[in-house]
Order: sequence, then structure tokens, then C-alpha cells
Amino acid sequence: MENLEFLNNLTDSVCAFNSDKQIVFKNNLFVSEFSGFSSFERLKKRFNFNLCFLSSDSFTNVTPIDIILKNKENVHTICSFQNLKEEYKYYYIYSFDFDKYKILVFKDVTSSQELIGLKDKYFKLENNYNDVKETADKFLKQQELSQTQVLKMGIINRISLVIRETNDIETVLSSALEEINNLIGSYKTYFSMKEKNSFEIKYCVNCSDIGVITQYEDDIISKIKNKEIVVSSCIKEFHNSSEILPRGVTRVIIPVYNKNKLLGIIVTFTKHKFNLEDNSEILQSISVQLASSIIQAGLIHQLNKKNKKLEITLKELKETQIQLINTEKMASVGQLVSGVAHEINTPLASINSNSSMISKLIKDKQSLDKNQLEILTELNDIDIEAVQRISNIVKSLKRFVRLDEAELQEADINKELDLTLKLMAHELKNNIKVVKNYAQLPNLMCRVNMLNQVFMNLLVNACHSILNSDKDGIIEIITSYDDVNLIVKIKDNGCGIPQNQQNKIFNVGYTTKKIGMGTGLGLSISKKIVELHKGTISFVSKEDVGTEFIVSIPLNLKS
Repeated sequence: MENLEFLNNLTDSVCAFNSDKQIVFKNNLFVSEFSGFSSFERLKKRFNFNLCFLSSDSFTNVTPIDIILKNKENVHTICSFQNLKEEYKYYYIYSFDFDKYKILVFKDVTSSQELIGLKDKYFKLENNYNDVKETADKFLKQQELSQTQVLKMGIINRISLVIRETNDIETVLSSALEEINNLIGSYKTYFSMKEKNSFEIKYCVNCSDIGVITQYEDDIISKIKNKEIVVSSCIKEFHNSSEILPRGVTRVIIPVYNKNKLLGIIVTFTKHKFNLEDNSEILQSISVQLASSIIQAGLIHQLNKKNKKLEITLKELKETQIQLINTEKMASVGQLVSGVAHEINTPLASINSNSSMISKLIKDKQSLDKNQLEILTELNDIDIEAVQRISNIVKSLKRFVRLDEAELQEADINKELDLTLKLMAHELKNNIKVVKNYAQLPNLMCRVNMLNQVFMNLLVNACHSILNSDKDGIIEIITSYDDVNLIVKIKDNGCGIPQNQQNKIFNVGYTTKKIGMGTGLGLSISKKIVELHKGTISFVSKEDVGTEFIVSIPLNLKS
């Protein structure tokens, strides 16, 4: 550090620090003056202010050197120093900035001449002491009163701040009890709620008595009813306690009232001398604040409870509304399908009758030449196949929307899955292969049309997921059962469900499909139907890999 070598020319001990508060240079006098210290950290701990500052919130324990280094301005102060021989010296320390360094100068001010000067000042001050003593006493008394008032205002302000920031009564009471504990110098403080003819400890500082029921003598109760702060020496914490307190313990009981209603009491115990006159005002203020906070917290708790109840009710109403809409829609579709089926059956019967007549003509080969016979035979085969397909579709539709199956009845789930697949034939034409791994299942007691709706929703979603993945799709349907449940798994190799959306897919109105393609009701309704059957529906999905839904229904379902 060539630019700092000039510090060796100074007549005082000097050291320099960089911007990271690391020591980078010591002049020769500094090295000589403070030799014997293995590190600067140990050295700086030997410096102390003649005054220390007390905070009601916390104690600050830093060295004068730390304060000087943290201060951006130039600082000067006088500090005491205890060397390795346990001798005390005094240094005048000041700092200044040089280039990018902070320079600290340590000037020894413990010389005999300065000591003589201090003694001369002391004698002069002593000569004037009697004249100013009365004024000083008054000033000190006023200062003490001011400090006490500031302390009390600080306590009130801190409690008020906690009350403004939170409606949690436990937090408010804990803060208030801590403040009282510190103010009185108590070793134990708690708040007891009024419970008929006794009190129950609800919140505690420096104890674990929560839930303990406490009772007090008649004279104590009488004073509490008169809203008096009760201060007394006692041998027991409360009347029904079996524990004997040590001698010299003072108990302070502070009633907490809301108007004329007693909410509870604050009880604190101290081994220090307690002056009620000096502390009555602040304790009364704390009591009033706590009463207001307790009432407010109680009202907010009731309001929150009612709001939660209303939210649950609203959610149930919305879900019920959706179910009613869906039920009405299915009923309408059922009626429509029944009407359409009836209308289709009439012309279908005519076509079927005509096909029978043509079959008879074909059999009568004498009235037709060979070419005509071949044409009629081919047309008749086509008509028969078409009639059969229409008939199967009508039967499947009528079974799918059967409105008479709202009650529990036995069903072959494998057949119901096949029925649903027939109705979805148009969805499965686009390069989608269906793999059926059916187990031999027992009949299941269920609401058949509702479960078919679940299977339809899951299969349609699987088809759409595959179409969005731009690849040839496979839908695998697996059925099985165990001692308790019948299980249906529908697995696809589609686009999958994004991780950040998986916790929402059963929410009413939530859909990942494009506008116009989904209502957000399919999975929500499916979940409700499965839950109606006392079963569960879950899924496993990975983006760009596929999704598997698992539906589990109890085998022994009771209505």
C-alpha cells in the first residue's frame, strides 16, 4: 500500500480499512502500541464507550470501532481501552476518508497533564455543586417522569400497532402480556377468561398453565367486580392452587372489562417492589385496549365463520344447479331420442318390409335375368346391413339415455363400455385405436345411465387429447376388480395435462379445451357421479406422454 506509507509519519496510531471494512494497513505506531493481539477482532473488543444505551426492545452490543466503520460520515469519540495487562487507557478516536480507504486515528489521552486538568475541572464543578444540586434534582425528577411517560407511551403504541396489524387475539394478547411482563419485571404473566364463577387461563408468558381453572377469594372477586387493580402479597397463585409461592412475591390482578361486562383478568407475579400509583394509568390503558381487541376479534371470528358457511353453501348451490341443469338436459335428450327413435322405427319397418319382399323376388329366380338378380342381391345385402346398423344405433341411444334407471340396478360394466364405444364410433375414426383389456367382472349395483355418462366424458376427453397431440392414438380400457371395488382404467397417449393445471381439472367450469369445444362441466359432473356411488376418481398424467383415469366403485353399493 504505497499510497498509505505516509501514515507512518503521523505521531498517533493509525490503521486503514477498505470498502469491505477489512483492515489493509497499520502504521508502525499502531503495530507497536497494540502488539500482542493475534487479530484485529480481538483488539476492537477491548474498546468500550463510557456510556451504553438501553432499549426496551433489545440490547445493542457492538464495539465503538464497528459503529465508526458503519457510519458513512467522519466520526470522533473518546473510548476506554483495556490492554492485555488489564490496564485501562483512554483514546480519542476519529476517522476520515482518504481515497478509497477509511482511516482511523487512535490518540492516547491518558497523560498525566490531562488527568490534572480533569481534576481541576472536578474541583471547580464541586464548588458549584451545592448551588446547582436543587436544580439538578428537579431536572432529574422531571427527566425520570418524562422517560417513564415515554416508556408507557411506547408500550401503548406497540400494543396498538399489533392490534392494527392483526385480528388474531392470540397475537394481541401475547404482545400485551409480554409488555406487562417487562414493565413490572414479572417472572410470570397470564390472561384468564371469565367462565361462570371462575377463570380459565387462555394465554401465558413464561408458564405452561393454559387450560387451568382458577378461583379467587371473595374479597379479591369483589375488587375485580369494582374494576379495581388488585395488588397483594400472596402465598398461592389462586385460591384453589396447591402450590406454595416463595416469600416476597407480589401478585397483580388487572380486570379486563367491556363496558360493564367482565371478559377476563390479567394476572402477573413479580419479586420486585411494585408501585400501583406509578403504573395504574398504563395498566388501565392496556386493559381498555385488550377489551376492545377481544370484542373485535370475537366479532371477526363470527363473521369469518358465517362467511365460510356461506361460501360452502354457495358452492353447494352452484354444484346442485349444474347437476340439475345436466339432469334436465339429459332428460330432454332422452325424450328427444325416444321421439327420434320412434320416428325412425316407422320408415325403418317399411324399408325392412321392402327388403323382405325383394328377398322373396330374389328367391324367385324365374322372373329375373342373371344381371338383375345380381344387382338386386347386392342392393338387398346393403339395405339389410344399413337397416341393422340404424337399428343398433337406435337401441344404443335408447339404452344410453334410459330415464327409468335412476335407481340402483345390476349392470355388466364391460357391456356398458362397449355401448358407449358404439355411440362414439365417429370420434374414434381419426387414427385412434381402442385396446380393450376386460376382465371377467361381476355385475355391479349402480345407476347405469350415470356411469355411462362418466365413461363417455372420459373417452371423449381421451379422443380430444389424442387429436391435440398430432399422432396416431391409442386408448386402452382396462377393467378389473378386487374384494372391495370394481375398477375401470381409461388410458390414452395424448397430449397430457400440464402440471400447473392438474389440481384444477375437477373444478366446475374449468377446461383446457378451446372456446366452443368444452364447458368445463364434464369432469366435475363425472366426479360427482362417482362420489354419488361412494367411489373415487383419480388420474395420472404427464405432458406429451398421456393420461390415465382410474374410476373405482364399491361392489357392495347400497342405496
